[in-house]
Amino acid sequence: MEVSLVKIGNSHGLIIPKRVLKKLGVVRRFNILENEGNLLFIPVYEDKPRENWEKLFASANKTDIPDNDTFENIENEFDNSEWIW
Repeated sequence: MEVSLVKIGNSHGLIIPKRVLKKLGVVRRFNILENEGNLLFIPVYEDKPRENWEKLFASANKTDIPDNDTFENIENEFDNSEWIW
């Protein structure tokens, strides 16, 4: 596929056709490697920090349930004076 170099302000850029971007998925950054006069564009897929949290929490919740209450019989002065039960 042949594309043209386009002037963008003081820089130059390549327009990546929509059909190519659609195949790559959501990508906004690329690493560019130069090898023997050729340029190789490698997509940088950004991590989604909260992706799968719900599934991970559900699986952790099933496996990490303690046998007893960790805070049972632990009190402090605040608990005794400030809380009204």
